[in-house]
Amino acid sequence: MPTQNVGKFFDFRARVTASAWTIDPDNGLGASVVPGVSRRRSSVMEQVVELGVSSLDALQAGGSSPHFFSVELNEDRLKDAKKVQVYFDGITSDGVTLMNDYEEAGSARNVGVQLLDSEGKVLLLGHEGCVEYPAASGFRLSFAARLVSTSGPVEAGEFSSFAECVILYA
Repeated sequence: MPTQNVGKFFDFRARVTASAWTIDPDNGLGASVVPGVSRRRSSVMEQVVELGVSSLDALQAGGSSPHFFSVELNEDRLKDAKKVQVYFDGITSDGVTLMNDYEEAGSARNVGVQLLDSEGKVLLLGHEGCVEYPAASGFRLSFAARLVSTSGPVEAGEFSSFAECVILYA
């Protein structure tokens, strides 16, 4: 049976806050990321993962707490498959951290999102990070996402990053 590719898009959203005395009132904090589901892609193919609010201190101390999400496998495609391979792809500069796609006034700066496997290990992005699972009926794959600081000082604001989850049934 030939390999079949299926993709699903994930939109990771968050807000980074600072102590009240360090917030710049002209930094557009009244702005918000696209309310509701983004219209970039079909809502059937997109899942929003809300990462909540994280403080500058938490990010500078190693990152936010992980927020769990799952990928549901297609029951029909699992019937004839012997294995399933999964990887996430998105805009990254280091191969493990998704960059902020939201670049308007009030966007968080020097912040990214890392994806973790079910054991809490950071996933490589792109095909190099492909993970293989046995094809089992009713299978849901568990992952987590967390905000982390990247290079330079972290600035408070909105965060939104898109990633495609590619599922290969073989």
